Amino acid sequence: MPQSKMIHIVKRHFEFSFSMLEKMIDQCPEDLWGAKNGGFVFWQQLVHAFTGLHFWMRRENNGFSEPFSDKKVFPELDGEPDCFLSKEEVAVYKDAVKKIWQQFFEGREDDWLLLESVIYGKITNMDVVFMQIRHMQYHAGHCNSILRDKGREAVAWVDYLAE
Repeated sequence: MPQSKMIHIVKRHFEFSFSMLEKMIDQCPEDLWGAKNGGFVFWQQLVHAFTGLHFWMRRENNGFSEPFSDKKVFPELDGEPDCFLSKEEVAVYKDAVKKIWQQFFEGREDDWLLLESVIYGKITNMDVVFMQIRHMQYHAGHCNSILRDKGREAVAWVDYLAE
């Protein structure tokens, strides 16, 4: 069954934003990956953005466990990590989060966008999606600013016009 028109459009723009964060993993040079710039360690910003997706895009409000709970990574950016996460570790988490948000959209009809979020009933599912798009773009922009400031290539803007 083809996906509803609104869901298709919303999901497409969500995917554009997510893909920019995905590309940050590969494109960030090793010497910047673990360095603190702009107030945070580069990989910590990505973990923060992925954790937001993980939390808000669950299909059920059945509890939440922060990633890397055995390490002090501070996914809420409320502290400096006292460990290092490799690109591989962040990529594995990114892949798990990707499955979560893909399931979030799976089998949905347009009217679902206007229903209350199962995570927080004072907002709609559309609010959740737009909130996460804005959040991802904030961190993509912050990371791109770091890359540019250090003379490195920024991740290119992704949208249907750039395809």
